[in-house]
Amino acid sequence: MVKIVVMLSMLLASSELFGQEFIIGINERDIYRYKNEQGNWAGKDIELIKAVFRRTPFKYRIVTMPWARVIKELEAGTIDMTVAATVLPERQKYALFTKNNFRYSHHMLFVNKNKLALFDSVNELADVAKVDVIIAALRGAIFYESYPKLLQNKDFARKIVYISEDQNMSKFVLKGRADGYIESETEGKHYLSSQPEYKQSIVPLFRLTSDEQAGSKIMFSKARVAPKQVEIFDNALKDLHESGEYEKISKFF
Repeated sequence: MVKIVVMLSMLLASSELFGQEFIIGINERDIYRYKNEQGNWAGKDIELIKAVFRRTPFKYRIVTMPWARVIKELEAGTIDMTVAATVLPERQKYALFTKNNFRYSHHMLFVNKNKLALFDSVNELADVAKVDVIIAALRGAIFYESYPKLLQNKDFARKIVYISEDQNMSKFVLKGRADGYIESETEGKHYLSSQPEYKQSIVPLFRLTSDEQAGSKIMFSKARVAPKQVEIFDNALKDLHESGEYEKISKFF
């Protein structure tokens, strides 16, 4: 099936597209994309990127930077694409998105155990606006499609403090600079389990996303990528999921 998809993709692509290199901008994240001890890229997203590109006639090169800068560079047209992005109207002004999902992942609210009493009346993220807490969030991150509307609530927005590297979330909370933080469920739980001192002090409270909201796309710069190229990636993603390879990769992470 992979060979068939690649052949169809090559037929769809014009001759000047063959061998084209796509620059992928990403931020480092535990589990999903990180440099291993040998200095090579590893993680779930990296394996998914490899699987997607095997189904296209293209090559790729990864560059790393904070997530907020990834978005700015993509808008400016200095990188071609990024992965695991949420579709938003404001992003659609400068970006193209795949129709098929790149990855599924939930986000959770993690809180300091010593501050749990402050969250007694918090049953959903919007309730943060009504209580005296501060929540840390990754700068530039959009956790689900309706999150920007939530930020329009001034009472909610003033409760959010931004941080550039999500690996520092737990330390940020334990220093007393926030009472909780928003993080990927998989990544956040893994990080706590690998850091005993944090696991004793921080707990996952509840999921912020529904199963429908858990899907994310590949996002491309309109300044650098054509719709027909996005279609090739969409076909690759469709085959990735239908072939069962997505589930196979997911079992390792």
